[in-house]
Amino acid sequence: MNDLVFTHSDYLEFRNWLNLNLDGLTWQGRFKKEFESFWEVFFEENLTVRKLIVRFDYAYSQVRIGSLSSWFLWLRDKFLSFIFLFKDKTIGELAEESDMNPSLLATILRNYLLDEFPHLDQYLSDVFQVGNVLSPNLHTSYAKIQLALGIPTPQIGSKEDEIMPSMEVTLFDEWGIFLKKMKADFQTNGFDLEKIKERSSFLKQVRVVQDISILLLLFTLTIYGVRQGNIWYERYLANKVSIYEPQFTWLNKSGVFKGLEKKPVKEYKLDFDGIKDISKSSDVTEFFDPNTYEEETDVTDSSFEDIPKDFNKADKVRSKFEGDAENANGYRETTGGTTKTYRLMMTSTNTYATRDQINELVKKYQGSPVKDSTPGADVPGGVYYNIYIPQASFKEFMSETMKVNQSKLMESNTSNVKNVPGKTRVFIMVKSI
Repeated sequence: MNDLVFTHSDYLEFRNWLNLNLDGLTWQGRFKKEFESFWEVFFEENLTVRKLIVRFDYAYSQVRIGSLSSWFLWLRDKFLSFIFLFKDKTIGELAEESDMNPSLLATILRNYLLDEFPHLDQYLSDVFQVGNVLSPNLHTSYAKIQLALGIPTPQIGSKEDEIMPSMEVTLFDEWGIFLKKMKADFQTNGFDLEKIKERSSFLKQVRVVQDISILLLLFTLTIYGVRQGNIWYERYLANKVSIYEPQFTWLNKSGVFKGLEKKPVKEYKLDFDGIKDISKSSDVTEFFDPNTYEEETDVTDSSFEDIPKDFNKADKVRSKFEGDAENANGYRETTGGTTKTYRLMMTSTNTYATRDQINELVKKYQGSPVKDSTPGADVPGGVYYNIYIPQASFKEFMSETMKVNQSKLMESNTSNVKNVPGKTRVFIMVKSI
């Protein structure tokens, strides 16, 4: 059996079959050069299936953002399905050439064909059931399935409602870092994925040790600072306290005590009515002298023009710092919006229950999908959201969403690309564990 070797024409055929949305992947073409550079380096001429699978494993292991990991996993599964459909390989042959577990490979192929032909659920479950290396289903090929069922070969590898073909992967800050690292690793002689993983693991351990050391140092410095502060304060109090001996200068040494000075006692008479009306008297002593204190000064604006005419609309009026609409680049009609996007990475043992909770919060805070995206769409490894949230309720929405499951919030700045005015863009990836 000869192993498959892929050329540029094979990669072009796979890309056309995959039906990628380059406008979505490259943010309306702004990052098209970076994506084409990735495709050219990753899908190198004259690579075997095994070497390509190693590259997919490399990409999946090197990125830390869940959305990028899911995209590379999706791309690998589509590539294996493409080989099974068009290269006349059986499950066993493809598993051997890719060095993958036959059961895992059979599951990937079954899931793809089940999306294309959902009415063949029972048949596909039976024919792709591979329990061990002696299973007769290892000899199954797509040509045999076509002969048995008379079904056509799917000419397009992605459906219109799939989110992965148009996921804005190039917008992530980590995409540029990964691309630079990938080029350096792939050009190295003797590319070894295991060594790269070991090096990455070692670097992670070094970072953990550094973080722990910094925390211990800060803790030690804090304890030392508190201790020295207490010592200083004790000395300060000791210097402030003085002990005085009694001075009996008034003592009459002659043994004759001085009599008390008699002073006339003033007599004040006050009847019951006077007591009752004392609070109304104008002769009551003033304990607060208003002349002693000055009135507070008001904060004045530097310019009368800075004061909004209608305070109810003050947060909606464009200020001079938001830029001129004539200079806007027009991408997605987001003139005047913010340039920040937020990414919430969440893990869950039950992604569907988590999706239901998030859907309720999206509905509660009037969230809306970005373009044709479907909030809570199924992606390899979990579910994915690409939504707009009104700025007025953004903090409350994020606060309640982060309570659903363990999550991590990251903020990205998209440079010149702006969001819709009055709304904040949020990416949510719920990764199944």
